[in-house]
Amino acid sequence: MPAARLLQLAFLLAFLLVLPIPSLAQVPTEKALTNADVARMVQAGVPENIIVREIQTSRTDFGTSPAALIELRNHGASERVLGAVLDSRTAPGQSRSEPLPTPHVTGQSAAPGPLRLPTFEADVRFNKTTRGKIKVKHNQITLERSGIPLFSVKWKDKAPGK
Repeated sequence: MPAARLLQLAFLLAFLLVLPIPSLAQVPTEKALTNADVARMVQAGVPENIIVREIQTSRTDFGTSPAALIELRNHGASERVLGAVLDSRTAPGQSRSEPLPTPHVTGQSAAPGPLRLPTFEADVRFNKTTRGKIKVKHNQITLERSGIPLFSVKWKDKAPGK
């Protein structure tokens, strides 16, 4: 009976990991990230990839007018940082005080791609003495206990239009 219960728990965990849950993807901060915050990070020498990640994961309240973008550029913001500022306008739950321009994309499909899970491994504890690992890779979730695989779920992405 405990093995069946463990298997049920493992399938529930795998199901929850596959579901896109926007409310868990981002923990809201008390204060929204602003242009001044980005300018301070740029001037302090914070690496570009860290600034972009902060923009992507924070609640934002950016001014995206041409004058505001020029001001950020004058403070040393890179093209990638400016792009992240503009992309933040389309994040769920954001208010839109300015109309969004129609994007011009060349060489890419307008259809969104398949959902990609992040690759990671995590230690889990089944009880006080039994430990295991959960591994999430592209199109696969595996649960192990004491180095022995309990189950693995694999799937194929169906190409759009097929």
